Amino acid sequence: MSLEETEVNVGGVKFKGVYIAIMASIIGTISGGIWAVSEFYSKVGVIDDTLVQLEETVATLTAATEEKSESLRVILEAEQLKITQIQTRLEDNNISHLQGKLAELQTMLDGIGARQVEVLTEANESEEKVAQLEKDWIEVRNEYKKMADAIKAFETTQGKFITELDNLWDGLDAATNPLN
Repeated sequence: MSLEETEVNVGGVKFKGVYIAIMASIIGTISGGIWAVSEFYSKVGVIDDTLVQLEETVATLTAATEEKSESLRVILEAEQLKITQIQTRLEDNNISHLQGKLAELQTMLDGIGARQVEVLTEANESEEKVAQLEKDWIEVRNEYKKMADAIKAFETTQGKFITELDNLWDGLDAATNPLN
């Protein structure tokens, strides 16, 4: 049985195979459109709910911000009043005289700091000189040991030479005076 030979009888009306195929595709398209519209309305509903929640959150944050702003304004005014009182006290206590003393003290501290830097620099240089002297002393000591070893070797060689020379003199004396 092929699609061309297929017939459907609905309420006394006969539909052939090709018409059935066309109606099936039209019904599929319409039902797909209905599903897409339903999905769209579902997403719009979720967005509406989210917007309502967002509006409530913004309203709450705005109220909290206004409260904090007011409390910060009160704190700022109190701090400005304190600063004004401190300035008045400073003027009453003759701060300019104290500033002169502070400048003098700062000059003295700068001098002490500069001298301390000089002393530390000289100490570093002295340490370097001591280290160099230690190296030089080690070199001199090593050279002294080499010289002492060379002198001992020379004395040993000289002692052998003197012994041989004495032996030669004894041999020469014995050769010139065989009866003695």
